[in-house]
Amino acid sequence: MKKYPYFKFLLLFAFVAIAACSKKEDPIGTQTQNLSIALKSDAGDGEIEVLSTDQLVTFTITGSDGEDYTSSSKIYVNDAEIPESSYTFSTTGTYTVKAVYESITSNILNFEVLAPTERALIIDVSRAMNNQTITFGLLDGNGNNTASEATFYIDGSAISGFTFASANEGSFEVYAEYVVNNESYTTPLKTFSVYIPKRNIVLEDYTGTWCGYCLKALVAIDSAKVLTDNHISVVAIHESSIGPPDPMDFAQVDDLQAEFDVPDSFPQTQLNRTVKWNATPPSSLIYDFDVLTSIAGLETDLSVAISSQISGSTLSVDAKVIYRNGSEPGDKLVVYLLESGIVADQANYFDSTPASPYYGMGDPIVDFVHDDALRNSLSGLFGDNIPETLPYQAYSKTYTFDVPAEYNANNLSFVVMVVKADNSAKNSQHAKLGENVIFQ
Repeated sequence: MKKYPYFKFLLLFAFVAIAACSKKEDPIGTQTQNLSIALKSDAGDGEIEVLSTDQLVTFTITGSDGEDYTSSSKIYVNDAEIPESSYTFSTTGTYTVKAVYESITSNILNFEVLAPTERALIIDVSRAMNNQTITFGLLDGNGNNTASEATFYIDGSAISGFTFASANEGSFEVYAEYVVNNESYTTPLKTFSVYIPKRNIVLEDYTGTWCGYCLKALVAIDSAKVLTDNHISVVAIHESSIGPPDPMDFAQVDDLQAEFDVPDSFPQTQLNRTVKWNATPPSSLIYDFDVLTSIAGLETDLSVAISSQISGSTLSVDAKVIYRNGSEPGDKLVVYLLESGIVADQANYFDSTPASPYYGMGDPIVDFVHDDALRNSLSGLFGDNIPETLPYQAYSKTYTFDVPAEYNANNLSFVVMVVKADNSAKNSQHAKLGENVIFQ
């Protein structure tokens, strides 16, 4: 279906320069820089710090604005507020410490307090990529690593040394045996896991509520979700045509079309940003699903994780990337905000086509529910540069955004992509707002 027939040229020719400029310069959304606070201690700020009994630890709280918030914050040890910024850990056990300034909560510090004969088993990576080396430590109350003097057991079998790697995914148990004053001791069991990174493809659906033929692409995408076992991230990119505006119109759709050579004849679907995936022939309902299933879900060399939250009208999302072999020059991080559950009438040119699931539903379909609509690009439209990142070293970036009142926060989600210098997607991940999707 053609957007803006020849009328587009007659009506808009005089305004094309203004429209193009506006599309380029209009902000997609207002990103905000909210205050955050970081809790630190003089005993260290690692994943877990080991202490001896009766050790005094002093805490400091620093804001993202560089200010010291220690005296104006509350500090909690195992959720009990302490009166000062220092605390003596007098009994053995595990402790969590956090700080709160007004409504802002800090990171959490973890401590393990040991008796003289106790040792703390440390795992440097609790969730590792397959074939990634995992290193175990065994700390005494003074923080000394005694791993070289111990024997480690994985799923009940002793290993040589204190490192481990697995080509297979799964959950594993580890413990250590050690000797103090000629007596043998065993640590409690700890668990860790190994995952195999899988490829999530990206399908970007260029569409509109006015586009009666676009429903065939939606049917194909629904089938693709099933056939790829949901190893797929979908982005619906809407544009208005003549007549009533599309309520999901994306302001920079023309920029995306220009970059990826997407014609005005909708529907148009792009695979991994740069490859066209449409019905063949265009007038048919036939799509090539083999090109999707041949890559979706296969083992790959990078993984993406997403975590997000919303406070009031401000959301924040953490996008994380980890590589098996390190980043490549030109890699970029794309973070898109989507909204589902948007109700708007949809043109339907399949009302008289028995082979279509939209047969007999009317034209237009009244109160049609639209999903995965691209609302805002939290990153640059074509991504933000990923600095050089070493193998198995996670790269993370946080984005914040003030959600407009017309958005339904309960229906918001994210698609995060890692793309090459040529903008082709290497891998992706998707998550609802508030959902924590780990590396997988």
